[in-house]
Amino acid sequence: MSKPNIIFLNTDQQTWNAISAYGNPCVDTPHIDRIIENGVSFMRSYCTDPVCAPARSSWVTGLYSSETGVPFNGGCMHEDIPDLGQILNANGYNAYQTGKWHVDGRNVRTSFKCLFFGQRPIPAGGAEFYDPVTTRSVLDFLSTYEEDDPFYLQIGLVNPHDVCEYEHSHERKRIPDGVALGLLDDRDLPPLPENFDYDARETVTQIVMRRGKDPLIHKAIMNAADEWTERQWRYLLWQLYRFVEKVDVEIGLILNALAASPFADDTLLLFSVDHGEAAGSHKMIQKFTLYEESIRVPFVVSSLSDQFAFEKNTRDEDHFISGVDLMPTVLDYAGIEIPSHGTGKSVRPLVEGRDTDWRQSAFVESNCWGRALISDRYKLVTEYVPRDGEETIPGPDADRLGLEQLFDLQEDPAETRNLAGDAQYADVLTTLRGQLLATEARLNRRPMCKESGKRTMQAMSQRINAYWQSHPELTAGQYGR
Repeated sequence: MSKPNIIFLNTDQQTWNAISAYGNPCVDTPHIDRIIENGVSFMRSYCTDPVCAPARSSWVTGLYSSETGVPFNGGCMHEDIPDLGQILNANGYNAYQTGKWHVDGRNVRTSFKCLFFGQRPIPAGGAEFYDPVTTRSVLDFLSTYEEDDPFYLQIGLVNPHDVCEYEHSHERKRIPDGVALGLLDDRDLPPLPENFDYDARETVTQIVMRRGKDPLIHKAIMNAADEWTERQWRYLLWQLYRFVEKVDVEIGLILNALAASPFADDTLLLFSVDHGEAAGSHKMIQKFTLYEESIRVPFVVSSLSDQFAFEKNTRDEDHFISGVDLMPTVLDYAGIEIPSHGTGKSVRPLVEGRDTDWRQSAFVESNCWGRALISDRYKLVTEYVPRDGEETIPGPDADRLGLEQLFDLQEDPAETRNLAGDAQYADVLTTLRGQLLATEARLNRRPMCKESGKRTMQAMSQRINAYWQSHPELTAGQYGR
């Protein structure tokens, strides 16, 4: 086969297992299931940072969010970092983007040929308006593309991110109870997540950002949710699944158009999600945390044809995949040299069953100072203690590591028991800390390039440090050391 066409189809804020093909009985996703049935699913796939812009900046650069300059929504990508669209357009591909982009500081029109982007950038919500138009731009494209060069098409669908709009609608009003009104039966609602109750020994970064009456992120909705009944939490999960089914319909239209197009036989299809949605797990909503429901995401390499060298409807349970792997994977299939500055790796050898040297863990960043390292069995969640006025995301620095959480994902996949204070796991913690610091040593961190970003970091660090100072009973390294 000559160079293939490549489509990267992504949804927003879809929990990794909110897919019927992965055994979820509460949601019906026949079209995402079709992608899975025609491809290889990587079941140990993680975003680089559980927020929209940071995760998406990693997709298009092969770098972690601390390297791109986008560690939070509102950051600014460093101008000298080449992105995927620029590389493809310079090397014989026509690179197109349609739908949600959200890579702060990088004008999508300078990197991609845009099919649909809106008069203004597509925001965090509005999937009801944007997703149908995005889908139709794809249908138009597949029925009219006549260029000689192969194409790369990146499709950013917004849903199920509109679950955020449902959540925020609770801030100043009470949403009617669908069961009490007779619109639903209680049996229609998914059960309360098994990890709704959680071990409260969390990191200071997590507590300051997301807990209590004055969290830094989404104070109004977090306070409102604290008063929810069990049924309201279950109704949130029901809403999430309905938004997933909405976006699945759009995906079905795209797959049908691809199957009917001249490109069905020579198009590689990649599917992933920027981050998950908690939907009540750990009594939490949205993302911003380092629990599995926020950071674990689907990653599927697929094709509607049999022209690619992989066994369909298979699942890789062994290899750790990261958001930094998207760009090198695309470039590998496109036959383009992969830049040496990134830490991502092409998953193509894994897809094709070839031996290759691969990472032994997954690494995730969050809220500038939060970190997670996921190994074959155990998961370390930790943090760095901020320094006032710092403008570069910290690490590696063993002396600044703060509180720790340790989970045995084999025995406790719901992450309800923090083992960091148990002496019998001291060696496990030492090993994971070493792996985390070694991973960070390979990263190229740089100061924030935008004054607003620097101010955001300073404001966050001041709040975190104030918590440390007001809780002298806490010491850096507590629980694990």
